[in-house]
Amino acid sequence: MKQKFFILLWLIVFGSTCHQIKGIVPSPSPTLDDTERLKMALAYFQSEKYQEALNLFHQLDKEYQLNPRYRAYIGLCHYQLWNYAEACNYLDSVSSALQVLAPAEQAVYYYANAESHFLLKEYQESITYFEMFLNVCHANEKADAYYRLGFCYLYQHHWLTAYEYFSSALSYYRQFGVTQQKRQRLVQLPKMLRGCRKHLEIVTETVQLSDSSHISIQRIL
Repeated sequence: MKQKFFILLWLIVFGSTCHQIKGIVPSPSPTLDDTERLKMALAYFQSEKYQEALNLFHQLDKEYQLNPRYRAYIGLCHYQLWNYAEACNYLDSVSSALQVLAPAEQAVYYYANAESHFLLKEYQESITYFEMFLNVCHANEKADAYYRLGFCYLYQHHWLTAYEYFSSALSYYRQFGVTQQKRQRLVQLPKMLRGCRKHLEIVTETVQLSDSSHISIQRIL
């Protein structure tokens, strides 16, 4: 997903104008220095200097109340700095306003938000944003989301849904390929599928035993 951050950066850098700094609340017109600070913040982000970028974005947000797009960008900075709670705070607050943006740009925000909630063990929220991501991403980007969704449902003991998502993840990884960093998932996913099947068999047997006991009790009565 890192490559997509740089695509997003390109969109913002070349689409930015002075009036875009302003938020909904009336505020003084941004000066040339403010515009330069915005460009500098974006340049810091492109250079992976996320803390420096965040400092400038926070200053501008305090002075002008940045619009939802730039506040989402603050969320991305927090995500890159592993400040997942702050990332969620910013990205959650603007999620409804992001639907007017291009799908590729929305996908970046939704994925970062979903991943942040996942790492905070907030699985239901993570599911929501991964599903939103799947609605706007390209087919070759879906495997990672399916993989995470599998674990979201696994941790909630929803074995069948977890099985379905793990199966989809494996299928998409095989179809579109997987990075060297994630190749271990091709080994892991079949094991996860077997584990889910085992739990499903146990649940099925338990239900069958429960039904049999219930029938026996009815016959006795």
